[in-house]
Amino acid sequence: MKKKIIFFLPLMTGGGAERVTINIIKELDKQYYDIHLVLGTRKIGNSLHLIPNDIAQYTLNTEKTLHSILKLRRIIKEINPEIIYSSLNRSHIAIYLALIGLKNRPKTIMRIPSSPKLVNKYIQYNFLFRSFLNRALRDATSIIAQTPEMKEEAAEYYQLDKNKIKVLLNPVDTNLIDKSLENEKNPFNKEDINVVASGRLSREKGFDILIKAFQKVHLKNKKFKLYIIGADYDNQIENYRELIQGLNLVDVVHLLGFQTNPYRYYKYSNLFVLSSRWEGLPNAVLENIYLKKPIVATRCIPFMEELVKDGENGFLVDVENIEQLADSILKYKELSSVEHQVLKHADVNNFFKGLV
Repeated sequence: MKKKIIFFLPLMTGGGAERVTINIIKELDKQYYDIHLVLGTRKIGNSLHLIPNDIAQYTLNTEKTLHSILKLRRIIKEINPEIIYSSLNRSHIAIYLALIGLKNRPKTIMRIPSSPKLVNKYIQYNFLFRSFLNRALRDATSIIAQTPEMKEEAAEYYQLDKNKIKVLLNPVDTNLIDKSLENEKNPFNKEDINVVASGRLSREKGFDILIKAFQKVHLKNKKFKLYIIGADYDNQIENYRELIQGLNLVDVVHLLGFQTNPYRYYKYSNLFVLSSRWEGLPNAVLENIYLKKPIVATRCIPFMEELVKDGENGFLVDVENIEQLADSILKYKELSSVEHQVLKHADVNNFFKGLV
């Protein structure tokens, strides 16, 4: 008999946690699992096209995650799953509250979305949010950490038992990437040096740092152009436009918004840049490694040194260091053409079966 599993996502904005969830869903054995995807809302829906057609979907029609608790509880009681998976802190809390007092409690798998250490540094969660998040994680059956370092951080910051924290590197949908590049043409001017960055337009991605660095890059070499791919989920686009205009980079830095096919930009770029202040395990870096692109990245997580070998397939720079970022972009041609070592993640089916 198939095991029922619910994946709960508040939004589908094209974020990394959502894409990882969809990639996990795609890899799970449909003969073993009866998969149900519960969405808080479909209003934004930038990643809806990625959801497999054979997956049962439910929409709670709630604007805020915590408003979904009662509806989520009803769905859980109706489906009666063996497992519930969550990938965001606010959805962890919603699931924890929805399960209070439920007789047939499913096992819960909660994934840590970002470095707890850096989130604690840059985000000031209120006391109530932190309290409920801690309770949710401690109550979870299993915790997924994206890297070994994140496992150590999660155990320390949330006082969790290390034995229930498992490491699972983000799976990359290489089939989707390959298919997305079929018959795609170069979107860039071949005379330019085209640099790509991607991620939602929010503070953790450090695009303000990158734009300031690019002013220094452009002053030294007018051929450099920057293309930023990402949805304006946090209402930051006007701030970035003002910054671009103030630095006289209107024809140099381009905000492309959300792209259903970012891979054509990755493939035909000269360089990919990750300017993040903090991350979990950046999917865009994993995807550009697969596409064998040179990468400049901040040391936003310790694991970045496993992905980007400084001076070989990329350059590593300190977080928020504008000078280092600019200098590394300018010298990208010094990077080796040696093929990237694509990291292998654990078999998702064996991993989930081992957890439950």
